[in-house]
Amino acid sequence: MIDELGIALSAVTAHLATNLDNLAIMVGLILTVGQLRTLSGYLIAQGIMLAAAVFVSAGLETGLPHQVGYLGFIPIGLGVYALVARFMGKESSAAEQVTKSHVLAIIALFLSVSFDSFAVFTPLLADSGPSYTLPILLGAGASAVGLAFGGAALAAMAPAKVSRIERLEWLAPYVMIAIGLYVLINTGTDIT
Repeated sequence: MIDELGIALSAVTAHLATNLDNLAIMVGLILTVGQLRTLSGYLIAQGIMLAAAVFVSAGLETGLPHQVGYLGFIPIGLGVYALVARFMGKESSAAEQVTKSHVLAIIALFLSVSFDSFAVFTPLLADSGPSYTLPILLGAGASAVGLAFGGAALAAMAPAKVSRIERLEWLAPYVMIAIGLYVLINTGTDIT
């Protein structure tokens, strides 16, 4: 029982350490897209990431880890689309495309910045015995839920002026492009 608790706490720590970038993104998206869409997208993405880590750690080989970084093109594409539409005079429809984006786009966004978590949990799950899989997943799940609550709390503490600026809709395309570039630069797509 002590071993399971220790590995669960290790999973919490590993998940927190690899999701600080997600927390910052989450706060920005809550302010631009809304809380329900952002938090549900984040939690679903974390579930998918952990399921993929379990899948790969079980010895099944896929080429997925090398291509995950290319998911950065999704937010870049959304951001560029919104900026082009803004400059062509269709700003409201572009803002709606980015700020009212479907949960699937938000899931893809969080998946694209979760490669570091995937890279940590895959070997952790592969190196530990089957009896530790559940404590690892429970620890990571508890961390994800805690980060979701933390992101919601941080967004709620935002200054009143921030919420008055049309929920920062004008900033959404730039945030999407910056996140996409971050993903492309800091994942397996790096050319070193």
